[in-house]
Amino acid sequence: MGGSRAESLSHGECLRLLGRAGVGRVVYTKHAMPAIDLVAYTMREGAVIIRSPGDSELPAAVRNAVVAFQADRLSADLADGWTVSVVGHATEISDRTEVTELAALPELSAPPPWATSGADRFLKITVKLASGTRMGDGR
Repeated sequence: MGGSRAESLSHGECLRLLGRAGVGRVVYTKHAMPAIDLVAYTMREGAVIIRSPGDSELPAAVRNAVVAFQADRLSADLADGWTVSVVGHATEISDRTEVTELAALPELSAPPPWATSGADRFLKITVKLASGTRMGDGR
């Protein structure tokens, strides 16, 4: 990262950048140990919305829990890009109308290639804390 400049990001800029990645990591507690899952997501009204395979342990593990979420976009040489971490309260979205709307969003309409099967479920992380860093001219 040589001469790259690192800049701390505001809460608002963190949320704006999260709207650009589409893939992130949710960090939660599983059997009293930290666990991290790769997930497809989008941002909606300042919250992280995650699509999770129905047979995944993730919905049950994070329901009504405080979790962390992280996403980034970095150049191959790590000189340019950004990384953002947020902490918030996770809930499962159960309203059928909202689930139908979310399933139709292009960024969430198909499960990611690594996902297992099962009827997908949607989770919402209401962001309470956000921090991030931009390197170089990372947008």
